[in-house]
Amino acid sequence: MWRLKAWSLVFTVFLLGAGWFGNEVAARTLIVAINDAPPYRIVTETTDEQVYSGIYVDVVREAARRAGIDLVFQVVPFKRALFLMESGQADLMLGPNRTDDRLQYMYYFGAALPSEPKVIYTGALDANVIEIEDLEHKLTGVLRGASYGWQFSEAPYIRFVEAADYETLFRMLDLGRIDALIAPELLAIAHIRKFGPFRIKRSDLLLQGQPSFIALSRQSDFFTDGSFTVFEKHLIDMRQDGTFEEIYGRYANTDS
Repeated sequence: MWRLKAWSLVFTVFLLGAGWFGNEVAARTLIVAINDAPPYRIVTETTDEQVYSGIYVDVVREAARRAGIDLVFQVVPFKRALFLMESGQADLMLGPNRTDDRLQYMYYFGAALPSEPKVIYTGALDANVIEIEDLEHKLTGVLRGASYGWQFSEAPYIRFVEAADYETLFRMLDLGRIDALIAPELLAIAHIRKFGPFRIKRSDLLLQGQPSFIALSRQSDFFTDGSFTVFEKHLIDMRQDGTFEEIYGRYANTDS
C-alpha cells in the first residue's frame, strides 16, 4: 500500500510540474519573430540591448504575462519571419493578415487586432492617386512578403517593387527610384516622423484595411500539444475587457 501512495505522490508532483492542474499552462518560452514596423512593432537600439514595444508587442506581452509565458524576440525582415513560422523556427508572429497560403502553416488566434487602412504616397510633384487605376504602369513599392488584399490581386497592370522594410521604400520614393508606395496608415506617419522629411505627399486614396492577427506556427510545440488554448483565451478576454483598446490608444496618434 505504501508503494501505491508513494507512486501517487510522485505522479501528482509530475502533473503539478507539467501544469496539468489549474487554468494556466506550464511556464515556457516562445520565440516571437518581428520586424521593426512602428507603431505596431517597435525595435529600439540601445547601448546595451534591443528594446521592444508597440501595439502588437504590448498585446502579446500582456497575454503572455497572464498565461505565465516568457517571450524571446527575434528581429528579422517580414518575409524571413514568414519563413521562420513555416519552418517552425519561430513560435509567434505579430500582425500578419490571414491568407489561404499562410493558413497552411500558421494558426490565427481568435482575437483580431484592429484593422489598419492602407495609404498611398507619391513624389511631391506627382499626380494625386484617387483610384487604384491611377497606379497603372507606375513603379509601386510594397513590403516583401506582405499581403495587400484583393484590390491589388485584381490590378495586374501595377508594377510592384519589393523591399525588405518600409524605411527603404520611403527613401526610394524620396529619391525618385519608385513612383509610389503603399503602407499602413499609422506606420507611414511614424516612419515620416522618424526618418523624414521626405519630398513626398500622401494621396487621397485610402484602402480598407484587413484584420491583423497574432499567429502561431503549426510546427510549434505550443500548437501541437494544445496548450495554446489558454493563451488564446487571454487574448479574447483582452479584446473584450478593453485591454486592446487601451494599448492601441497609447500609440494611435494620427496627427501628421
